[in-house]
Amino acid sequence: MLVHEILDYIERLNLGKPLATPSSLTVYQSISSVDYPRNPSGELQAMIHPQLQFKDYAPLHPGDPMFLTFTGETIIYRGEDTVFPMFINEAAYYEKGIAMTLTKREQMGIATA
Repeated sequence: MLVHEILDYIERLNLGKPLATPSSLTVYQSISSVDYPRNPSGELQAMIHPQLQFKDYAPLHPGDPMFLTFTGETIIYRGEDTVFPMFINEAAYYEKGIAMTLTKREQMGIATA
């Protein structure tokens, strides 16, 4: 699919009808990874909060719920700045001790020729 899109773009460029390109691009820069809450023995004590599950790239504000303990308590995000979590509850990262990765969102200008 990507190759076809590139070829379509090149064809339009050759016809003198290049596609419009945006002046900026949104990027997400990794800040840190967050593990699940655990007890001193390393056992999980909480899961991703239902309000955060499936919300990759959505803003997480200070005070928003992050985890829900198995006893029903909400653990909130205590950071100072709004962040944008990704890879939330991804099975591939579970054994690495990563519940999610926190990122900051930035706009980058795109130079045109």
